[in-house]
Amino acid sequence: MTDELKYKSAINDIGILLELLKDFRQSNQFSKAEDLINKNKHLLSESSELNFELANIYVALGKIDKAIEIFEKLIQNRDFDITIAVRELIKLYKIKGKYKKAVDCINIAVEKGNDNLDLYIEKIIQQRLIPDGKSAIETLQNLKKIKNNKSESFIKNIESVESSRQVIAPYRVFFTWGMHYQCNYNCTYCYAPKPHDITFDNNKNNKALYLSTEQLVDSWKFVFDKYGTSRIRLDGGEPTIYPNFYYILKELLKMHRLQINTNLSFDVKEFCDNSDPQKVRIDASLHCEYTKLDDYVKKLEYLKKHGYKLVVSYVAYPDFINNIPLAKKIIQSELNIPFLIHPYSGFYNDRQYPASYNEDEKNIIYNTDYKSITELTWRAERKGNYKPRFGKEKDIKLTEKQIAENESIKQMKQIENKNDNEFKLCEMGRMYARIYPNGNVYRCCAYDGNTYLGNLFDKTIKLLDRAEKCYNTKDCRCWRCMIPGEESRWLNTWMDDWEISF
Repeated sequence: MTDELKYKSAINDIGILLELLKDFRQSNQFSKAEDLINKNKHLLSESSELNFELANIYVALGKIDKAIEIFEKLIQNRDFDITIAVRELIKLYKIKGKYKKAVDCINIAVEKGNDNLDLYIEKIIQQRLIPDGKSAIETLQNLKKIKNNKSESFIKNIESVESSRQVIAPYRVFFTWGMHYQCNYNCTYCYAPKPHDITFDNNKNNKALYLSTEQLVDSWKFVFDKYGTSRIRLDGGEPTIYPNFYYILKELLKMHRLQINTNLSFDVKEFCDNSDPQKVRIDASLHCEYTKLDDYVKKLEYLKKHGYKLVVSYVAYPDFINNIPLAKKIIQSELNIPFLIHPYSGFYNDRQYPASYNEDEKNIIYNTDYKSITELTWRAERKGNYKPRFGKEKDIKLTEKQIAENESIKQMKQIENKNDNEFKLCEMGRMYARIYPNGNVYRCCAYDGNTYLGNLFDKTIKLLDRAEKCYNTKDCRCWRCMIPGEESRWLNTWMDDWEISF
């Protein structure tokens, strides 16, 4: 039968229509497929499979809401294998951020007897993405009843750290440890404090302390005994140039999971010889001022080959923003490594960023990483009018008097915010803490969030017992802050890999 005859026969033959639709889909002719169904709408009421094809065509055309509407009807159909529709719905609900809806449709499948292992696992993953930890634990108990290697492996991944988890999101204690201020790069756009900045030389509370490796490891053993296996983000400066870094790395991995924020300047073979890819995630930043893309990509390839989880970040500094599409093509499209864009915050040519990005620049950022629009919007709103008190120069030198004045201004700001009685509860300080190179532990990085929580090195660290008030609601710069009820914004940032994929 010729294609023309097939096309005409499809008017009355569902089998031929489905065959044509599948051909169109395979050749990416989705608009033609949609037109063909529109000409044969009378057949939709006779075939669930035809509706399933239409829903998939809508997905390909970006008509997500229409696809969801069809899939939702299909999972109510007793004559259709609803597990297939449920799987497609879960994907679409993830895109829309409707995790509870995903759980609801999984429940429908389970109630109809489709209680297979993969659905239980997917249900736990979705429940971890909403403030519904208790239900996730109940689902875990049901999963234990299914005995096979896959379920037991999944349960082991969870229960190996269960003692350190809480019922309330984000379920694990997180730390950012700024190990020191030293870095082998000096990027134009870097906002991290530098050891040559007099602000830190003059302020005894900010000096980096280099303890013995035995003391450092013992301090983190204290944290392990108190809070269980935690996730520690090693930050700096450049963590990998810290004295005896690889010894510290191996010892920490015996107790905790690590997320290393690095410029990837290290010897990748030596790194692989001293770490465990199952317990390490590498957040690699790409800095075009100091490395060639080809050399950087070779290191990524080596690390990926050896099983490391990788994410690459790139600061959208105006001078380098046009490099983004090529870097993304190689790193994300060809190597399949997530490529994230961080909007630049600071001055460039006497203009404040990110508020000064033009529409073309915003499109480059957004089109490269759609999630970056959240950070871009947040930073533009919270930092757009920021003006430094003592100028905008990169390596400004502050006197002791200016440091004291700055501290006084912070304290006055906190008093003013408290007097206004505008606050939000925040989990920072209970489930997260920021540790500075001198060992001091604070609730977070923000002025009003800098509640002192003790010191790591002298083992006086004590996290908050519950979510506490934060009065820094107007000026908070952190788009990852853990505000209960806003989990859809921040929770993905704090989830472990087993909780968001399997």
